[in-house]
Amino acid sequence: MMETVQLSMPTHTTADALCKLAAGIFELSNAQALDSRFAAKLLKKLEKEAQRVMSHPLTPLHQADSAALQDALSQLRDLLNRSEASLLVQSNARLRAS
Repeated sequence: MMETVQLSMPTHTTADALCKLAAGIFELSNAQALDSRFAAKLLKKLEKEAQRVMSHPLTPLHQADSAALQDALSQLRDLLNRSEASLLVQSNARLRAS
């Protein structure tokens, strides 16, 4: 119930702001300055807010803004997936060595 209410309320967040935030998280994660698990939590929050921004009927997004936002989130998601895969490979190698 709470989630439904929050999604239906208008947001002041812009697609451009979410793109910039995703790009910042991408850069910090790529530089290994941000823990990938923490970045994954931030991504989940970004995706929820992006859903609110993209689906609110009173403030429709232009097609280009929507595409840019989806692309920024997709790039971050891909980076984090690669990072998690790398952690799994490293963990597996440590297990085999011990």
